[in-house]
Amino acid sequence: MSCWLNLCWSTDAVMKSSYFLFLTFLFALLNGCANTSDAYHLGDSGADSDRRLLVTFVDRTIDRKLPANTQEGYRSRGLYNNSGWSTRFAHDLADRHHLQYITQWPVTTLGVSCVVYDVPKGFQLVQVMVELQKDPQVSLVQQMHNFEVLGSKEHGFPVSTTDPYVHLQAGFNALEIENLHRSSTGRGVRIAIIDTGVDIDHPDLKGQIKSSENMGPEPLDHNVADIHGTAVAGILSARADNGIGIVGIAPEAEILAFRACWPDKPNSLAAHCNSFTLALALNQAISLDCRIVNLSLSGPDDPLLRQLVEKALAKGIIVVAAVPAKSQVGGFPANVPGVLAVGFDGGDNQVGIIAPGQDILTTVPHQAYDFMTGSSFATPHVAGVAALLLELHPDWQAIDIKNALHKDSNQLTAKSIQVALNATK
Repeated sequence: MSCWLNLCWSTDAVMKSSYFLFLTFLFALLNGCANTSDAYHLGDSGADSDRRLLVTFVDRTIDRKLPANTQEGYRSRGLYNNSGWSTRFAHDLADRHHLQYITQWPVTTLGVSCVVYDVPKGFQLVQVMVELQKDPQVSLVQQMHNFEVLGSKEHGFPVSTTDPYVHLQAGFNALEIENLHRSSTGRGVRIAIIDTGVDIDHPDLKGQIKSSENMGPEPLDHNVADIHGTAVAGILSARADNGIGIVGIAPEAEILAFRACWPDKPNSLAAHCNSFTLALALNQAISLDCRIVNLSLSGPDDPLLRQLVEKALAKGIIVVAAVPAKSQVGGFPANVPGVLAVGFDGGDNQVGIIAPGQDILTTVPHQAYDFMTGSSFATPHVAGVAALLLELHPDWQAIDIKNALHKDSNQLTAKSIQVALNATK
């Protein structure tokens, strides 16, 4: 393209000026479109973020595979394959209700198109929502909700790539996972980690993550290897018998990592997500037939996400979610019936299945390891154990796993897991 333009540029001064004006206009137009429909502005946390809406409407043109799937060779960023009809309808809604269109994406598992709008200042948010709900084609209107990962870093740990740290893995040893690996390692069980980004080049995770996809805003340095997601992935799937670091609960499970959350600031463990990015990730996990979904996060009840969680449960997907501390806001999605809710030993909210979550040694970016505490890190212990059980009994549902692990008490123990494993033989 540039060579052709240069040729024209050299042949005619008038044409040169015309092309320059045309290209200037085209660049401005494209740049404006990118700014108004870019999903990666969803990470903006300005003062008006509470004026952002999610709107869904039935899209009967959704009868095809979602192309935003790196496993199938499609471009994953900025391409959501909206139909022409759904795009026109979304912009028409924006015009009629004086909304600013941000981005749009087909939720294929629910058969709806999901649009993110901003409500400009000067318009009453509640009134705009009421008017949108009156439209017979609109199926859902809600405010964008924010979610937070649940965990804290306890203290530093000297980095080493030569000495094994298995003896320092409190949860791994308390549950006697090494003995359990004689029966099962989670082989072939597909698990979705919906979290911050995972450092797929960490020595203990290299080759363990089958697919990694980013649904959230990309950092300026393009580095999506975040602390929280990497820590969760290490507990669940760190490579066994490689002579370094730690061992995961289900090291031979098939891990799909979806980055739907992002750090509050660079190199921060604290991170947050929103309704839209979590919906993207949940839809992908369902579409790709994951058997387990790990959600080490919590927030307010969310209508769209609840529909997706219930869709996953209806398909037999085991959803494992962290229970927040009493001091933390929210409780969703752990409070959805059928979800395996996980608290941690030593925590202030002893509900659900109580798993190891205090001083858990795990992977962090840049070939390092660190100790973590919180229900965020108890959750992958339960997800990993579920994978061990599913390898031996692939037709088990969430209720079977819950009954097996929750039979005598809500404390996850080596004995309860061993009994459950024996029951599958």
